[in-house]
Amino acid sequence: LEEKLKAKKELKILEMTRLAIQQKKIISYFQPIVHNVTQKTLKYESLVRLVDNEDNVLSPICFLDIAKKSKYYSEITLLVLKNSFEALSFTDRSISVNISMQDIENEETCDAIINLLKKNKSKSNRITFELLENDNIRDFSRIISFIKTIKYLGVKVAIDDFGVGYSNFERIIQYQPDLIKIDGSLIKNITKDKFSYDLVETITTFAKKQNIKTVAEYVENEKIYKLLLSLV
Repeated sequence: LEEKLKAKKELKILEMTRLAIQQKKIISYFQPIVHNVTQKTLKYESLVRLVDNEDNVLSPICFLDIAKKSKYYSEITLLVLKNSFEALSFTDRSISVNISMQDIENEETCDAIINLLKKNKSKSNRITFELLENDNIRDFSRIISFIKTIKYLGVKVAIDDFGVGYSNFERIIQYQPDLIKIDGSLIKNITKDKFSYDLVETITTFAKKQNIKTVAEYVENEKIYKLLLSLV
């Protein structure tokens, strides 16, 4: 019974996703990324949202994991990328877009991403791809080839959620990123957990030596903010 209810719920989410794509209700919110000293907006991160039939704006947690099991996931990726290129016309800042290993390993999606970058070559230097890793990478050489191609087209590369999960210093050597996003679970604990603080310090020190920029997620209060400033 539980499996049937789960399947029914997933089908409902997939139908909602299908309609949202069809009705152009997959939209992007643009979250500012702020300089730690000047507190001015340096760039934006493109965050996907789905608007349902009742005009509720839903976060990815409500639909994206289910969409990954279907063809709709690649369509969502391309829509977010198109939204982001359109948004570049309204700002002189850069925009970051999340790209998963699933996107890269899907040949059709990968080709569509590259073609979109080529069509918008004049704007590609203001796009950053934040690579989302998982443990299901089947063809690592394909990932490296994709990174080399997008870098040639002017796109910057970031490693997302660094410090937890599957990200490690070996990935920095392999990907040669322009930016590292330090995972929020480390940042929000640096004022009360020495391990988190030491790890964040190690990441920022290494990044500075390699001339790699860093972004901290979940800077929730002034105490965290001031502690991060001391690491710069």
